[in-house]
Amino acid sequence: MTKAGFGEHLRREREMRGVSLDEICAATRIGNRFLEALENEEWDQLPGGVFNRGFVRAVARFLGLDEEAFVAEYMLATSERTPTAEWTKPLLPVTTPRIHPLRWVGLPLGIVLIAAGAWGWRSYAMRRGEQRAAGTFASQPASPVSDPIPSANGAQSAPAADGASDGPPAASASVTTDGTLQLKIEAGKGTALRVSADGNKVFDGSMIAGESREFAAQTAIEIRAQDAGALLLELNGQVLAPIGPPGQSGKVILTHADLKASGGTH
Repeated sequence: MTKAGFGEHLRREREMRGVSLDEICAATRIGNRFLEALENEEWDQLPGGVFNRGFVRAVARFLGLDEEAFVAEYMLATSERTPTAEWTKPLLPVTTPRIHPLRWVGLPLGIVLIAAGAWGWRSYAMRRGEQRAAGTFASQPASPVSDPIPSANGAQSAPAADGASDGPPAASASVTTDGTLQLKIEAGKGTALRVSADGNKVFDGSMIAGESREFAAQTAIEIRAQDAGALLLELNGQVLAPIGPPGQSGKVILTHADLKASGGTH
């Protein structure tokens, strides 16, 4: 595989199995325009970050392919867009100033002071971030979970009926044999969030970019995020749509109703 062959490889595997884009869309709830963008390698048409990798995993899983291998091919393909440093440019001559021997005595002390100051500032910033996040959650009034939530293809879901979940549509997977809800949360960027399982708070804090956490519940899992677009959710292996637009707070309650029966492999 060459870097530029990711989209063609994905299309060939799909066509070999006789699967249409509409079938993948219906099974994974990933919009047709995103599926076409993957096969055409139109990266600017995709949401980016962890969401793109989640789409690749969901499609590979539905087609019965090696998920990690296809994610690796996707990373190779998109790495061509990373600018290369122009290290071959000629460098201007640099004159090294002479340093008095006594100045070396103060150098280690200066490094220690700088490191201590940076560590203190980072600790202060983390405490301020946690306090700010806690204050944001405390000041936000509880909103009904029937608010429409944007789906992965840009459309908004209708308000949920009484007793129904307002969570985003799910991808192709099945409920675990013991009926337990298994939720994996991966952060594309830093955000504060709160998670409750079966009515009990199980997490209240912040996640940094690249961090992932897993939670389990019997009936329902509630997620509140300060930045709704920063999180990638997988419920029992299903890739879910973002719980809200980037930069805005969001809330969703996930139940067994958000799971869709697996479409299987062709």
